[in-house]
Amino acid sequence: MSVEEGFQSSAKVSVVIVTWNHRDDLPKCLEALFAQTYSFIDVTIVDNASQDGSAEWVKEFAPHTNLIPLESNQGFSRAFNLGARAADGEFILSLNPDVCARPDFIANMMAAVQKDPRIGTVAPKLLRADDIKFLDSTGLFINRQRRPYDRGQMQLDLGQYDKNTEIFGACGAAALYRRCMLEDLAVNEEYFDEDFFAYYEDADLAWRAKLRGWRCVYSAQAVGEHVRGWGDTLRKRPTYKGNGPRLALRNHMLMITKNESASSFLRDAPLIFLTGIPRLFYMVIFRRDALKGITDFFRLAPKAIKKRKIIQGSRMVKDRDLQRWFYHYD
Repeated sequence: MSVEEGFQSSAKVSVVIVTWNHRDDLPKCLEALFAQTYSFIDVTIVDNASQDGSAEWVKEFAPHTNLIPLESNQGFSRAFNLGARAADGEFILSLNPDVCARPDFIANMMAAVQKDPRIGTVAPKLLRADDIKFLDSTGLFINRQRRPYDRGQMQLDLGQYDKNTEIFGACGAAALYRRCMLEDLAVNEEYFDEDFFAYYEDADLAWRAKLRGWRCVYSAQAVGEHVRGWGDTLRKRPTYKGNGPRLALRNHMLMITKNESASSFLRDAPLIFLTGIPRLFYMVIFRRDALKGITDFFRLAPKAIKKRKIIQGSRMVKDRDLQRWFYHYD
């Protein structure tokens, strides 16, 4: 019997899709959503002032969705927060418009999340849309260098991640969140940290969830296909001039400032700095514009320190229990 041995639920899932010039992706994404075997869903689309007619297309061809058009690009984090607060589902599915979900995608994630009330997040199995023989993400982890990575990314899918397991967190491209967890983790009424704008906001949320004792599980049966964007990687061609590397540099430091304990950081500080220095040299040579992320960090550091006091003051998990996740190896 499929879908976790006949699991049934009537809990509502509110799907929040943040768009920014995703007109070409929306038809396939929404078609897959409306073909889901799980019936209790609604869809909120938050458009970050797209210039390609995304909002106009939604008004004409998907009027049954809740469209929130923004007058300027306010970033992924704020747009998601606005969408989640406008929706009323007990569960929130963060879904990128370039993800195409298979029919039992939501049903399988809902089956996984309801096995334990402390499961606050479910991560699906994402395949590369350009070649589904390869994996895109089977969960989000943070390594000893405190850098987030998607488990299995660009590996040939040979079934090595077909077992449902507990993991660190979920890639924000497709993540099911329990609303009460989001409320529990909110700082200044923000689920995703809006100072991040974009990049690492999912890893930051996952880290905060672990500090509060929330669990995240991976559902190998919930399968989708994802068109992987530029992300924060510096392994792309140097001619790419997006803001990803700058935001990633800034947000990496903000994430550590907010969530890391002094003792845990000192334990791995040599490795963190030894691996960070080559990246900085790369930026000096190829991406000097990305170094503005350091200036951005110092500008936002006072706010991050205030958030740190809130996060650390409410943590429930000791360092030794959290540290094991940074030493996870595939």
